[in-house]
Parts: sequence; structure tokens; C-alpha cells
Amino acid sequence: METEENVLSLAENKILLGLDLINKLDQFKKLPGVQKIQRKIGQEIKFLNKVKKSNTLVINHVMCSNLTHYEFLVQILLKQKNVIHVDCPFLVDNRPNPIHVDIVCENGAKWIKVIARNSKSISDAVKGGVSFGVKSIVDQAEEYSRTAEQNLYMFKKPKVLFCFSHNIEKELLEKIHIHGITTSTANDEESVNTLEANIVNDNFDKMLNLDITTMLAYVSSLTNGQCNWIFREPLLTDQAIKERKTPLKPILDNLFEGKKLVCCQSAMDSFKSIVNILAGPAEKERAKALINRVEVNPDLVQIPEELRSLQICGKIKPRSLQIFAFGFFNKIITVTSNEGFIRSVKMKGIIIPVFIHQARALTESKQNDATLIDITN
Repeated sequence: METEENVLSLAENKILLGLDLINKLDQFKKLPGVQKIQRKIGQEIKFLNKVKKSNTLVINHVMCSNLTHYEFLVQILLKQKNVIHVDCPFLVDNRPNPIHVDIVCENGAKWIKVIARNSKSISDAVKGGVSFGVKSIVDQAEEYSRTAEQNLYMFKKPKVLFCFSHNIEKELLEKIHIHGITTSTANDEESVNTLEANIVNDNFDKMLNLDITTMLAYVSSLTNGQCNWIFREPLLTDQAIKERKTPLKPILDNLFEGKKLVCCQSAMDSFKSIVNILAGPAEKERAKALINRVEVNPDLVQIPEELRSLQICGKIKPRSLQIFAFGFFNKIITVTSNEGFIRSVKMKGIIIPVFIHQARALTESKQNDATLIDITN
């Protein structure tokens, strides 16, 4: 039995752990959900301080603290790449409340649930040794799998990983695997990271839908060796600076390699119109070459049901809606720099699979009034 002095020492260590976790999470503070987790950790610290101060502290206050869960959550979080959300809610049919995924990473392709409970309590729950209404880890696996099927990433079901801080019985793991869930236990921690390799090369299919902004960027003088200018228009100068720092053409060439490039009729008509009006001679030649590479398909007669709730306003223009709807309907990732449209539809709860790049305008005809600069030094 723990002495009062030992319990006090354990509580103080837990409090220090909580403060350390809050500090470690600061680097992720801009991510959705992180500040909420920090507040929850703060509540755990506040509770321990309260019972310590009132001399009502007992060992269960320490042993049952959720700080153990948050410690494991932060431990797993620090190993992930391209994290986009923590404690992320996802809606699923026939469930009144959303499922909360602990970590969404790989830009959305990978979901992680962390489980810091001991092996016995997990096994007992599967055998029915829990209160009515409490779901076992196998029930949760089925629910997570169903939720992932209804919340696709790049038109594919996200990979779901259950991370256990303790070792779990093989038979129990097999029951979880039946639902398509990958697991990681104390003995095979490396799978937390190796799952990434199974996802990265599977994100993009063999076809890409090109937005007008992408076609313009691809043929722009800025992305074809002419970014050493200061233009009268600050926006163009800013794009030239960004191009010098991060050349866009190699990114797009790498993305396009081995893939069929397509677009809808509206996108191609608008691209040709803009090129005819604004492009310089070299940009027009590159536009002809690109047009020969792109397969043009008819516009959709009807917008997909999932997008019909979108109202034409602000950043949601009829032409943009047609272009993105074309990709969405055909299950093709759309390549674009139109972040305004994507943000607007996301605020309405709609996720359209896209590859977003920086914008580049046609600038060759603007060089007559621009200042050439030396960028060799």
C-alpha cells in the first residue's frame, strides 16, 4: 500500500508530466484540436493540484489520471508526418455523435487511435466485463472502419491504425485486423511509421484533372526560366520571388509524369481564351504543346448530388464549380492553385480531393514594363 508521502510524490510527478506535455504540444498549436487537448491536460493538472491542496489526494487520483493517455498521444504524435488534425470529429451514418480520431496525418490518408489502457481492461471489455453501453475495442474497430469508408481521402478509404501502449493478445489483434485496421503494440512500434510507406505512393491515380490555374502556371514565363523580373504589379513580383525560392515546374512535371491529363470543356475554353488575350509568344507556344497533352471531356450536365448544396457566391463561381465537380464526379484528383474555392467548400463541410500548388500568372507580355534583375549572385 502506498504511503501518503509516496502518493504525493506520484501526483507531483504527474503534474510535471502534464506541464511537459503542454509544452511539447506548443509546436503543433496551430493544428485544429491541439489547443483543446492542451486545455484537457490543464484540467487534469488543475484537478490534481486541487485534491493535493485539500488533502483529499488518494492513489486512484493518480492511477486513473487521463495524463497517461495524453502522454502516449503526444509520444505517437511526435513521430508522424503531415499531421492535419488532432482529436478530429468524423460523421458516420446511424450514429448521433461523431467519431473522434486522435491523430489525422499524412495529409488525411492515415488515421490513428491511441489506446493507453492496460491489456487486461481491454480484454475484459471484449469479453463483456464492462458497463452497459461501453464499446469494446473490437466494436470500436468496426465503427472506425465504417467511418473511414464514409470519409474518403483522395477517393480512397484512409488507413486506420490502432496504437496500443501495451502488448495485446494475438487473438484480440486478429479480431481487430478483420475490420481492416492495422495495429501497433509495445513490441512492434515500428509499424507506427511503416504504414506511411504503404500510403504515400497510393495517393494519386493514373489520371489528373487540370484546373485553369494549373494550366496557366505550367506555361507561364515565370515557371519557364523568366522569374528574374520586378514587375509593376506587386502580385506578379511576389510570384516571381516565390518562383525563385520554390520552382513550380519541376513539382508539376513530377506530378504529371506517367499520368493522363484531363480537363472539362469549360476549363479548356477558358484557358485558351486567357492565353489568346494575355500570353506572350513563348507562352502561346507552350500552351499549344500543353493542349496537345490534355484530353478534353464534356462538362457535366448535372452537378453531383454531394455538391448541389453549394451556392454560387464569393469564391464559389459557376466555372470553378463545374471544374471541381468534373473531377469529383469522375473520382479524379484536381490540380489547382484556387485555394479560395477549396477553403469555401471546406467551410461548408465538403472535402474535394485536390493537389494545391502556388499560383503563377502569365507574365511574358508584362516584361516590357518590368525591370530585369541579376539573380546570379
